[in-house]
Amino acid sequence: MNRKPGILHWACVSATLILWVASCLPAEGSDPALIGPVAVLGDSPHQIDVGLGTLGLRHDLDQHSQAERIELRIGKKIAYVGPAVGLLANRDVIRYVYGGIYADFTYGKFVLTPVLAIGWFRNTSNLDLGGPLEFRESLEVAYRLSGRWRIGVSIAHISNADIYEKNPGQEDLLITCAVGF
Repeated sequence: MNRKPGILHWACVSATLILWVASCLPAEGSDPALIGPVAVLGDSPHQIDVGLGTLGLRHDLDQHSQAERIELRIGKKIAYVGPAVGLLANRDVIRYVYGGIYADFTYGKFVLTPVLAIGWFRNTSNLDLGGPLEFRESLEVAYRLSGRWRIGVSIAHISNADIYEKNPGQEDLLITCAVGF
């Protein structure tokens, strides 16, 4: 299947480059690294990030449904990159369990968090992504409230990178809320 790269493709490429830049920065414990006016956060509190929105944004999929996500981001980081694990569900069924890496970039009270992950997707008759092993790239923009709270929006893409014969991919768009602990 030949498709032209779309905006989500370029968002995924950008997220990969952002994480690469973060991993190349010298590790200085919990001190943020500065790239002009942007700070890359080092060690920080762990976070539980929950999201609610829609799964299956692509117009060529016949199934759009409400989606819920919960993600744990570990605050202990190596070279400004930390581990994340999560669950994505719809219709009260866990569809995708994943683990990966993330980084936090801040500009004032705004936080940009790319997450790159690999996981196990449960195909059904309503949503078949080609196979169980799927990759997920997401980009979240959040606003830091007082204390350890953030609210934001996240867009993500899940696909199998053509390791299976079928690779329709799918996107989700979520309103998010995170709390540090």
